[in-house]
Amino acid sequence: MMNPQQLNRPTWEQLTGEQQHLLFTQILRYFVNPLLPTTEIAPVRITVQGKNFASQTVMIAGQRYIFVPGQLQAQLGYQVTGQEVLTPQLWDDGSAVLEHPDLPAMALTTNGQRERYLTDFTTAPRTADIPPLLVAQQPLPIDQRSVGLYTPGTDDFSGDVVTFKKIRQTVGSQLRQAPRAIVTPEMSIYFVPTAVLGEYQLRVAEALPPMVLTQTLARQGFSVLAPDEYEYVVSGGQTTLFPWGAQGLTDLPPVIPNRFGIRFSARQYTAEMTTDPLTWRGGWPVSGGQKKVEAQLPFSAFYDSGRLPGFGDLPLPQQVYHQVIRVSFDDDDR
Repeated sequence: MMNPQQLNRPTWEQLTGEQQHLLFTQILRYFVNPLLPTTEIAPVRITVQGKNFASQTVMIAGQRYIFVPGQLQAQLGYQVTGQEVLTPQLWDDGSAVLEHPDLPAMALTTNGQRERYLTDFTTAPRTADIPPLLVAQQPLPIDQRSVGLYTPGTDDFSGDVVTFKKIRQTVGSQLRQAPRAIVTPEMSIYFVPTAVLGEYQLRVAEALPPMVLTQTLARQGFSVLAPDEYEYVVSGGQTTLFPWGAQGLTDLPPVIPNRFGIRFSARQYTAEMTTDPLTWRGGWPVSGGQKKVEAQLPFSAFYDSGRLPGFGDLPLPQQVYHQVIRVSFDDDDR
């Protein structure tokens, strides 16, 4: 029998690779939709800032997922200590003026004002129980959805059969030609090659409202990150202001370092959809973006602009979501 406690940190991190693999195969058996193909189960070890994390990965319907152990009473939110305002890399940007977006006539020059800025635009300190998760390592744009795996040579498909039938009816014989994309007045279909020669992940472009998208994903056994889960996954379970520590960076790397091996891009600002339609994470700087604290705060796991993407005078950021499967032993959450 699976012991749920073994799927939480720090117990998971103390298991051998063989023990992790055995538990992982049980997770795939009991928590993944049996109609979805699971292939390429492999161990992985990730090192970020000298800290190692070992886990298991799997391809589910053409997407790579990694197991993220849960944590009871995880520390979330950010507790402003007062030391942050003394960090030159964040604040000393020459003549750039820090402004509070709700108080535009007031330049924030004192340490107390800077602390208020951080407090206002980060989530409150708290604890929460985070369930074990299977998390897609790559995000998807909110106007795309993974349908499943398709092999044109044999015409084999596994995944969302209902949507696949609609695709077949719409594009007919074009489907077996496996171009990079098929665009029709009704829908756009994308062919994403997998590691298996001649096999593709099918994605369909659908401009669905967030609530409808989450309901559609749920029918296949998926969800998206909840707000608390987002903070936990992005922070890697750490409590520093940024995933890389407490300091600002001179230059952002292409990908934000993540202890759990999940990709969060730093090439452009993105807003992450969560299970709460009124709660998005990340996004554009809430104020001018001239100081490093403004430009880099959106990459904090605990950043909360309090604004929905597309509303107000902020530019519309790229909007994405990470598909997840929760490993819950509560019958009401299954």
